[in-house]
Amino acid sequence: MSLITQQTINAFYAEKRIAVIGASRQSRKFGYKLVEALRVRGFEVLPVNPQADRIGSLPCHRSIAEITPPVGAAILVVPPAEQAKAAEECARAGVKQLWIHDHVTKGTSSPKAIHACEVAGIEIIAGYCPFLFMPRAGFPHNLHGRIMGWMGAFPP
Repeated sequence: MSLITQQTINAFYAEKRIAVIGASRQSRKFGYKLVEALRVRGFEVLPVNPQADRIGSLPCHRSIAEITPPVGAAILVVPPAEQAKAAEECARAGVKQLWIHDHVTKGTSSPKAIHACEVAGIEIIAGYCPFLFMPRAGFPHNLHGRIMGWMGAFPP
């Protein structure tokens, strides 16, 4: 996996169409909050969940392959056991940048997912929460970001 830099993250958020794979219908879940946070910040968000017709106010796609025109950027919020399959689907769909969200209580990124991205030439961001770098993320994300900055844990 190549080095994740602030430039990599800025390029990701420069994309204005972002798919969220693993978007949730439940408003208390991370996958729902992420969709809403991106939407209110002006991103065109394309939720992906094979079990949902809508996520909040947005129509939901059954797979990344359904999205037309294809997206260049996506965020995975699926369990590690599902990440490799989702990364391979992203590669087939033409995704160029993939953020693999690692939830601290649910494990880390799947090495198979990272390998699938590397083979496909997809730029990967893993090991960081998307909220830490999202424009105007607010509390508590900005506090979390400051703490990580003080600890020297931010990408160069």
